[in-house]
Amino acid sequence: MSTSHVIKGATLIDGTGADPVRNATVVVQDGLVTYAGPADQAEEPENARIVEADGATVMPGLMDVHVHISLSAPAHLVQEVTARSFGEAAFEVSANLADTVAGGVTTIRTVSDLGHLDIAARDAIVKGKLNGPRVHPCGHGLTTTGGHGDIMPCWLSQSHGDIAEIVDGPDEIRKGIRKQAKAGATWIKLFQTGGVVDPHGRLDAEEFLPCEFEAALEAANLLGMPVCVHAHNKPAIIRSIRNGCRSIEHGMHFDEECAELAKEHGTWLVPTLTVMDRIIQDGKQAGVPDYIIENVIERTDKHREYVKYAYDIGVNIAAGTDAGSLLTPHGSGGQEVIQFVKCGMTVVQAIEVATRNTAKLLQDDTIGTLEPGKQADLIVVDGDVAGDPDLLADRTRMREVLVAGRRVASGGRQVTC
Repeated sequence: MSTSHVIKGATLIDGTGADPVRNATVVVQDGLVTYAGPADQAEEPENARIVEADGATVMPGLMDVHVHISLSAPAHLVQEVTARSFGEAAFEVSANLADTVAGGVTTIRTVSDLGHLDIAARDAIVKGKLNGPRVHPCGHGLTTTGGHGDIMPCWLSQSHGDIAEIVDGPDEIRKGIRKQAKAGATWIKLFQTGGVVDPHGRLDAEEFLPCEFEAALEAANLLGMPVCVHAHNKPAIIRSIRNGCRSIEHGMHFDEECAELAKEHGTWLVPTLTVMDRIIQDGKQAGVPDYIIENVIERTDKHREYVKYAYDIGVNIAAGTDAGSLLTPHGSGGQEVIQFVKCGMTVVQAIEVATRNTAKLLQDDTIGTLEPGKQADLIVVDGDVAGDPDLLADRTRMREVLVAGRRVASGGRQVTC
């Protein structure tokens, strides 16, 4: 049974979009929020752990629904995935989970990882074998031969597989989806275009044939599994929306027409602004190839404009950073909030996107806000986040990180299970 906690004196940002509440109290009992509001109306349970939080902010745990938990933010992706044994990658997953919660991220969705390590991580956390965030895994993403997710050279992928499942033709796609379901995945990931890391213009090409793509959506729908699609260019985005995918990942060319179609269909956009910003800010010094940096710089201003347009007309937007990918550390959820603010959202709006809205993408109404009856996934951040969202990028300011009322991190470090 979880310890009772009473967090006193902080400014409350509850994730609903409501204005911040100064001098608030949040009460947690048996893993649930039982009160969140003005201090003078709170009833404190006996023998509760008291957290004096004057000058701090209490808010829902951040979410990151575009994570590669088996990657560790390399400057050179192919070098990383070919230099490690499978065992080394498994140990890195454990470290990456610790970094995730240390950064205030309490829920993740993985979007293509090596050897179903994401599914194993979820199960280990559920069994209490290690501390970590809630994990919604997709197992292997599906890609074509030579596609964006086909990373490893043949000799290595034959040893222990690739980060993605390489499938060609409708029958292989159906089988690939069934394999992810059998392994315990709850989402399906499709790589439908190249990415910013790909040379020779593959960002503007599609990968699966129409018949292959339709077979994938049909098979996933039969299994009741939502589909997220890596799609940068406009034709791929439109194809994905019209075929019933749940979310578009990245969407560098998610323009006004795409936004209006997404709103009509209820499709979500996960723009992964953080990884693009990391490439621009740190790429040259880290040795990232020039063509990757140029790919991002060429599109970033428009990308931000498209995100703000989509938000303003009511498109569903969720928070994902591409953590684990190029130069993007695990636990970067606060950075995505900062990026949303740079797009023109208020801090409270950006936090709502990264909490309540993202929980809606995951179809989990038990998390995402600090309201009575919700799971006590929360963070206490030293400082006034409403006035300075950059605080969310400093994990040392994460005084308390709770998942279902259990303290999993503090001061930028995981708490031992």
